[in-house]
Amino acid sequence: MQPSTVVSGQAWRRWVVVIVIVGVLCSVPIVLGLRPAPAATTADPATLRARMAASAGLAFQGYAQSSGLLPLPSLPNLTEITRPLSSRTEMRVWYADRDSWRVDVIDGATERDTYQYRGSQFIWDFGDTRLTQVIGEQPVRLPRPADLVPPDLVRRLLSLAAGDRAEPITGKRVAGIDAAGLRLRPVSPDTTIDHVDVWADPSSGLPVQAEVTAKGGERPVFTSRFLSVEMTRPDAKTITPPSLDDVQVTDAPDLLSQISARRRGGQLPATLGGEQRNTEVAGLTSAGTYGDGLAQFVVLRLPGRFGNEAYDRIATYGADVHLDGGHGAVLATGLLTILAVRAERIYLVAGFVQPAVLRRVAADLGRLER
Repeated sequence: MQPSTVVSGQAWRRWVVVIVIVGVLCSVPIVLGLRPAPAATTADPATLRARMAASAGLAFQGYAQSSGLLPLPSLPNLTEITRPLSSRTEMRVWYADRDSWRVDVIDGATERDTYQYRGSQFIWDFGDTRLTQVIGEQPVRLPRPADLVPPDLVRRLLSLAAGDRAEPITGKRVAGIDAAGLRLRPVSPDTTIDHVDVWADPSSGLPVQAEVTAKGGERPVFTSRFLSVEMTRPDAKTITPPSLDDVQVTDAPDLLSQISARRRGGQLPATLGGEQRNTEVAGLTSAGTYGDGLAQFVVLRLPGRFGNEAYDRIATYGADVHLDGGHGAVLATGLLTILAVRAERIYLVAGFVQPAVLRRVAADLGRLER
């Protein structure tokens, strides 16, 4: 067995950023021959919404699936984001509470397991026979498998769409549950999302399926759903990670952790593209979110050796943006829009926003670097 790894973290409060949602929102629906839910499976929209938002304390275990076919190129050092967008993800999940859960991602003959246990996160890579421990909260992180599981994903969507309209939709049978449905319609004209449909057990509020449809689309471009689920508490042994030995220490588990550690380079501007910057994590100046609701976008200032590779990849597939103070490229996929700007420094911008929004952002970043 290779030595295990412990990743130290800072006790910063969590940065609720769009980049997490960016990593999980772009997929295609799963078509299964399930019988429809009875027509009587309905619920008051406000009541159902409140129950879903308050469902984090519900224990469950089951099997979930997400799949994605978004035409998005692989970005260097950001495969954790691009992979869920272009392939199917199969997950076994055991959830006791916010601080005690496990999600296994099944990939052919191998798997990668993530545990949340006693304030730390453990990642077991079966193929590499390697265990990684992440201590403390990360202010910025790449998507993890738990973000794809319907309950966590739906709660994040509801949080982002707090000011958007909600209306009832036809119920359906999901993983043996006669689920009630709710449709969220964004009020912002800047988002590429037409509506978000979510379904949940009407009595408990446990979310079981989510779909996202882009403007102008005839079908959802994302689905995450349970194939089977039981609302029972998992056995403690199941959500206990393997034992640690021969521990090594590192301080940056992924690219975004390295970005968060680089607190130099100047402050991001208070506004970009006409949108205000949202609350930041103390001491972190290389990343920020702008805008409101589902029309938020994230801005990252990338280190040169990562940024140049990311810019070249987006410029290859995207459209050029003329800038007075550098070069830019916008890649629009119908739902997710990505901007790369290369001037004195390199920026990566992404969100469920119209390309025109990010072109305005590009112009502001170009002037910033002059």
